[in-house]
Amino acid sequence: MEAIRNYLESMFRNLPNTEKVLKAKNELFQMMEDKYAELRREGKSENEAVGTVISEFGNLDEVAASLGIKEEVSGKKENPRRGVSLEEIKSYIDDKIVSVLLRAISIVLYILSPSSCILFDDIFSSRFSGVVLMFVMIGIATALMIVAHTRMDEWRFIKKEPCSIGPDSSDYILEQKRNFHKVYTILLSVGLVCLICSFIPPVVVDEISFKINSNWGAMLFFICVALGVGCIVYGSSRYGMYQRLLGLNSNESIGGSYASAGDKEPEFNNKTMKAIMSIYWPSITCIYLAISFLTFHWGITWIIWPIAGVVHRLLVNLFAEN
Repeated sequence: MEAIRNYLESMFRNLPNTEKVLKAKNELFQMMEDKYAELRREGKSENEAVGTVISEFGNLDEVAASLGIKEEVSGKKENPRRGVSLEEIKSYIDDKIVSVLLRAISIVLYILSPSSCILFDDIFSSRFSGVVLMFVMIGIATALMIVAHTRMDEWRFIKKEPCSIGPDSSDYILEQKRNFHKVYTILLSVGLVCLICSFIPPVVVDEISFKINSNWGAMLFFICVALGVGCIVYGSSRYGMYQRLLGLNSNESIGGSYASAGDKEPEFNNKTMKAIMSIYWPSITCIYLAISFLTFHWGITWIIWPIAGVVHRLLVNLFAEN
């Protein structure tokens, strides 16, 4: 019966989430359940019974009139949504996790790159080598960014096209999200602690500078900021991935009820806001790196991230669908 239930969900997931359609769905399921039980009593195997039921009731166009939802089924064809299978969802999640990790590492390398000048200048008295290493780190970070971007090329349709997922996929995503929730909380906590405490090493080193070169305080500062930002970027990006996938189904369709509103990524009706929010975090990253490298005030520029988070939440509250 589970196979029949899943097939029924896939039939109805793009139809309007109305009382009339829900009633028709329940009626059809009852008819399919009765037929399945009848076939099993006649001695049919489970696979034979499921196949017969699906072949008899599985064409929604043929039974729509008798269920009283012919208009709803006809209207569904005007705006078809591409179905994403469970196997595709699993592959997407695997690729996205790698992509998010590479992005986080690249940002960490961007932030850490200036510290190479301090390291080589103090230990080897070679500022030139430090500058070379800095540009090597920037090059590696840029390469990782490119790899992270190209790895997701085959999944561009998930962002560009209207898509839908079945209840089995929603259950899998929700399970993955719940499993990651504790890690997400830890990453955010560690990230915030690292950012807040990033000023401590320079102060402490400055107090004992007679024993340790004060430049090491600046290097420890870079390390704290890099770890903090890296943890927040990885945790937020991966958690946002699950929300985005849960939000693939239209809010107006039955498939939209597979995940609660709190588990879905906010949607924007306004095309301008939708375009802005699609590039919001990449733009913040570019602004952060540009200002930081132009001013070299890394001790101040990290404040861009919490401010960006507050602005993001404000925009969601003002312009996102309820």
